[in-house]
Amino acid sequence: MKMKKYIICSLLLSMALASCDDFFQPETTDALSGDDYMSSTTEMATGYLGILTKMQAVGDKEIYLTDTRGEMLEPTDQSIAELISIYNYDDDLTGNSYADPAGYYDVIIACNDYMRNMEDFIANYSEVVAETDYFDGLYASAVRVKVWAYMTLAEIYGQALWFDDPITEVKDVNDASIFTYMQTEQIVTKCLELLTSNISVQVNADSVRTISPSTDFSWRLWIDPETSEANSVYRYWDMMTPPAFALRAKLCVWKAAFLDARGEDASVYYRLLCNSLQTKFKSYWASYTHYWKRCPTTPGHYSAFWNNSTPYQEEVVSAIIYDYTKNQTNKLLYHFSNEYPNKYLLRSNESARARFSDTSVDPLGTQTQDSRLNVITKQTGDLWYISKYRPIGSTVRTNAYQDDVHIYTFRCSELFLWLAEALNHMGRYEALNRVINNGFGSGDYDMLLAIENGEYNPVEDADSLSKYNNFYDFHSYWAIPSTTDKYGTYNGFRGCLSLGAVDVWVGSEDGSTGHTHAEAQRHNDELLANEWMFECAAEGKVYPNLIRMAERYNDPTIVSSRVAPKYEGSATGVTPADVTSKIGSVNSNSGVMGYYVPWNLY
Repeated sequence: MKMKKYIICSLLLSMALASCDDFFQPETTDALSGDDYMSSTTEMATGYLGILTKMQAVGDKEIYLTDTRGEMLEPTDQSIAELISIYNYDDDLTGNSYADPAGYYDVIIACNDYMRNMEDFIANYSEVVAETDYFDGLYASAVRVKVWAYMTLAEIYGQALWFDDPITEVKDVNDASIFTYMQTEQIVTKCLELLTSNISVQVNADSVRTISPSTDFSWRLWIDPETSEANSVYRYWDMMTPPAFALRAKLCVWKAAFLDARGEDASVYYRLLCNSLQTKFKSYWASYTHYWKRCPTTPGHYSAFWNNSTPYQEEVVSAIIYDYTKNQTNKLLYHFSNEYPNKYLLRSNESARARFSDTSVDPLGTQTQDSRLNVITKQTGDLWYISKYRPIGSTVRTNAYQDDVHIYTFRCSELFLWLAEALNHMGRYEALNRVINNGFGSGDYDMLLAIENGEYNPVEDADSLSKYNNFYDFHSYWAIPSTTDKYGTYNGFRGCLSLGAVDVWVGSEDGSTGHTHAEAQRHNDELLANEWMFECAAEGKVYPNLIRMAERYNDPTIVSSRVAPKYEGSATGVTPADVTSKIGSVNSNSGVMGYYVPWNLY
C-alpha cells in the first residue's frame, strides 16, 4: 500500500473528536463547532483529547511488529497469514494491516492539525491565552507526542516521511515542499532538535510566544484541582503524554550510537542523557511521590507492573491507558490469551524461555530460573501463553475479554538500562557495574559523579563536585534510604531480583585492565542487550534496542544471534539461516536494513 493511500483522508481534529466523548469524559459544556474550532481555553484542552485517541489506536502495534520478529514470540496453530508473514521476515508486506504504518501518521497529522489550530487560537484570542496557564503545556505536549510517533516509526521501519503540514486534502507524497524522506538517524536528529530548542509561536506581527518543549499540562489540576494526586482518576490522563526527559534520553542514546558507529565523539549525548535522568531521579526520589527504584520490594510488586488496573505508580513513566467500560480497548489479550473469546495468535517460544535458565547469559545466583520468566509467560495444559498482561485467574481483570491493559510507552526500568549504556560508553565501568548488578553502598556513590579524561577519578571533597557538571549531585538518593522512603535503597537492576551478577568488563586505553575501551564497551553492550530480553519481553521494546546496538557496531548479528534460534524447526518452514541472511542485508523493497520492518513509502 502506498503512502498516498493513507495521506488522503482529511483528519481535521474536530472530526477526530467526534468519538472522544466515548473515551475521555471531561465535565464541560463547551463543544467544538466546525469552522469555529477553538474559542475557549476549555476547547484547547478537549481538542488535545483527539490526539490521545489516536495514540490509543496504535498503542499495541509495535508489540506485534517487533516482538513477532524478535526473540520471544512465535505464531500459534490458530495464527493468521499476516502475522506469519511478519514472523517469516517476508520481503514485501504490502497490504499487511499489521505492517501498515498509517496509524502512526494519523497521530502525526492530528498533532500537526492541533498545533496549527492552537496557533490560530492564540492569534485570534491572545487575551484569553494570556489569562491561562495551559496553552504552553498543551502545545508542548502535542510536540512531544509527535516526537514519540516519529521515533516509533524510526525504530520500527527505519524510515519515515517528515511533514509539518496539517493534511486536510489529498497530497502527493513526492511533493518535497511538504514531505521529507528521512531514515532513522535523520529522524532522531530532527526529534532532538524539537526537544532541545524552545518553540516560537507567532502571536501577532509584533509578538512571539516562546514555549519550552518540556512544559507539562496537568489534567488533574485543570479538571479536578481540589482532589489530591493520589486520589484523582485524572492523574492517569497525565500519564498519556510522554515526558520530555524520557524522550530526550531515548533519542540521546540512539544519536550517540550513530556517532559511535562513525567513530565520532558522542560524549555530549551521553552526558545529556545522564544529567537528564539523574536530575529527574533525584526530584522523584526526594518527593516520594514516585518510587523509580529497583529495590528490595521490587520482586513482590513485579507482576503488578502489568497485571494491575492502572499503570503501576512505582514503575510508570508514561503509558497509554484504556478503559473497557468506555469502549477503549487494545488487542493484547486477543492475541496472547488462550481463554475464550480471545484468539491466541501468538505465544512464547522454547528457545527464548530456555535463556532464562541459561547461566552463561543470565547468572542466576541462588535461583534455578530467572523469576521474570514466570511473569512473562505461563503454561496451561500443553499451551504456553503470554501472561504478562493478564495471567489466567487474574483478580484484576476477572473476565478474559477485558482487553484494556495499559501499555507503557516508558517505564523506569528502561531508564536504568539506558543509563547503564551511557555509563559504559563514558568509561564509568564501576558505576555501570553497580547500576546493573548490586547497587551502591553509602561510601561509593561518587562513582556516578567523578570522571576525567575517560577514566574514573574518585571525589574526596563534596564541595568539588561542582566541577563535575556531567552529573547532578544526588548520590544519597541511590544509597541512603530515608525514613519516609518506604522502598529504601537502590540495590541493583539484577540484585533486587536476587540474580547473579553479570561480568562487567573494565576497559582502558592501553588494555592494561585486560581489555581496551572498545573491547569492554562491546562486551558490556552485549550484556545489556541480553538484559533487555529478560526485562522487556513482549513489550515492543527489546527488538528496537537490539537494532540500535546493531547500528552502533554495524553488526546485524547482534540481532540475528538472539532471534534466529527460535526458527530452528519452525512450523512455517523458515530456517535460522534464512532469518540471519534477511536481517543482515538491505531489503530490496524498503531500501533499509532487514532488521527494520519493510514498507515501501512511495
